[in-house]
Amino acid sequence: MHVSLSEVQTTICKATVAVGLPLGLGEEAGRAARCMMASGVGSLAAFVNALDALEEDRSTGFNADQAIAGTFRPKTEVQLLSALRAGPSACDLVVSAASTNMGDLRITLNEIDVPIVILFQVLASSTEVDKSLYVAWNMECKRRVEVRCWQGTLTLVNGVAEDLLSTNSAKVSISLVEPVPRASAITANRNAQHDANDVDEETWRRIEAYADRLLLNSTRTSRLTGAGAGVIDLD
Repeated sequence: MHVSLSEVQTTICKATVAVGLPLGLGEEAGRAARCMMASGVGSLAAFVNALDALEEDRSTGFNADQAIAGTFRPKTEVQLLSALRAGPSACDLVVSAASTNMGDLRITLNEIDVPIVILFQVLASSTEVDKSLYVAWNMECKRRVEVRCWQGTLTLVNGVAEDLLSTNSAKVSISLVEPVPRASAITANRNAQHDANDVDEETWRRIEAYADRLLLNSTRTSRLTGAGAGVIDLD
């Protein structure tokens, strides 16, 4: 089915809020999903997996004290680290380090539930820094995935495109390196505001099912407490 980039961004944001995350994290997830669709790499199924992991309590947040030093670990040893929870904070650290010229920086996210979600959160943040952002993780098959993000472009340095579709958890590292843009890089089309993108119908229905949780049936109680319009539609 065909879905516009703006609808992808908005619906992923709603779905993320529906599983209990703050609006700010929802907005970051929507932005990352939009980058994914604009690049033509990956699948929105990755975001469904990340949402399912939170919904089923298989993933959690991170230890804030350790994260400040650049190491993100899940709060408990029996859960994975949620990409939807940890990714935005990791990207904020990278952007802050780049703006203050901190030099070499390496951020490690341990046991990330869906690594590709981190990758596209980093890609979305790459327009905010003047250096390349290098994202890497190891596959279960021992093959290493290495991707360079620079000014909205994505270059697969090591591995194959199919690696980006993996649903296995992994230890992900993010580092700042000098920009080396390559002609073969994949550029996200940020001007395609209303372009239709092909999305697997079942995947999209699952995302919509999460997003629809934010809808409330109209009741006398909800109206009295401020939901919907007032006495007339212009209220």
